[in-house]
Amino acid sequence: MKSFSDYIINTKVLKQNAINIKTLIGSNIKLCAVVKANAYGLGVETVCKTLFGIVDFFAVSNVSEGLGIRVFDKSTKIVVLGMTSLENLGICSQNDISISVSNLQMCNKILEYCSQNKVYLNVHIQVNSGLNRYGFRKIAEFIKAIKLIDKSEYVSVEGVYSHFATKQNDVEFIKKQFMRFNQFKKYVQSKKVVFHIANSFATTNNRIFKLNMVRNGFLIYGGTKNNIENKFVLEIKSKLVNIFEVKKGDTIGYDRTYLVKSNMKIGVVPLGYADGMDRRLSNNFSVLICGKKCPIVGLICMDVFMVDLTGVDCELYSEVVLLGQQKQNSISIDDYAKAMNTSPYEVLLGFNYRRMNYVIKK
Repeated sequence: MKSFSDYIINTKVLKQNAINIKTLIGSNIKLCAVVKANAYGLGVETVCKTLFGIVDFFAVSNVSEGLGIRVFDKSTKIVVLGMTSLENLGICSQNDISISVSNLQMCNKILEYCSQNKVYLNVHIQVNSGLNRYGFRKIAEFIKAIKLIDKSEYVSVEGVYSHFATKQNDVEFIKKQFMRFNQFKKYVQSKKVVFHIANSFATTNNRIFKLNMVRNGFLIYGGTKNNIENKFVLEIKSKLVNIFEVKKGDTIGYDRTYLVKSNMKIGVVPLGYADGMDRRLSNNFSVLICGKKCPIVGLICMDVFMVDLTGVDCELYSEVVLLGQQKQNSISIDDYAKAMNTSPYEVLLGFNYRRMNYVIKK
């Protein structure tokens, strides 16, 4: 069925973004694309197929996400950044999915399970350098884990990594975390191990953070301000499905939050908070129609929202741009984040294309 609304992924831009990163980091440094949460909501199959042969790893949150990729990609390395239950270790082994090890107790349980069940497994050891979520905190326990794994016939250290807690707002803390990570890193002797800590910001900020692999999500998708000409890969467009006049004194929408102060022309756009148009945008944001910024009026509904079309020369089924450019104006993911007082990551993941036309632009 055809929808009035389009969720448009530009795979040509996505591919070029990845190539730009590879050019920046050089041929000796691997690129890990973070594709957890359905590739930040963009569609994991589309994203992974586009990046196939360009990136070296895909990073996911759990085993289920990794298995989803293995349906259409049998060869690209996959690492699970979240925690993995012992019951899933055999599945990981069979599908060449690497897992994270976050503490010594977990390490012992994994080694015991793999030994008893003859399961061969690659692991990435996570270091807590300051985010205080997952990862080894004590160097002595980290060294012990490395030695135990080195003795194992079944488990191998494929990577060692950490997560930065900040981005451009606190570069000094990034440096402190990097120094802390290096205190652990020096105890790993194997030259085959991939070390990764650089997020999207760190990848473009300073070459020292890159080590021999970087993990990028938003930079690949073009959502991070950058100096390598990466562009945002997503556009969201819809159409006006109703246009009508209201008079002074009328109210618009549920709970009558918008009082009409003078005669107005109102339009209806068939997307709502079920599709990612957060209610925090009610009476607080604008979309583009015929090149003009048209304010949202009234509370955003589950399926639709209303806009002020007063003075705009438009008609039924005129294009509405929710994300992207129209004539000289544009709306970015950062614009949404500022209006909602939240992260652009949350905004992107909030959009849901299940009731839109999922369009792949090549």
